[in-house]
Amino acid sequence: MKIAGIILLVLGILSTLGAIVGAANGHSTSFGGLAFVVLGAFLISRANKKKEEEEKKRQWAEQGSEEKE
Repeated sequence: MKIAGIILLVLGILSTLGAIVGAANGHSTSFGGLAFVVLGAFLISRANKKKEEEEKKRQWAEQGSEEKE
């Protein structure tokens, strides 16, 4: 999920930069690349949160097993 987020983020940034350059040259452009930036950032954020949750769960399980011993 993190890799897909990075790919979408890069594509969104490139698309947005292209739209800015096109708008600066007076062409009609679409800033749809911003949607890819947002989606990519969300996927990266979600992947990081999921990793943190798994680590907390693992630590909690380790603490529970140490208390039983």
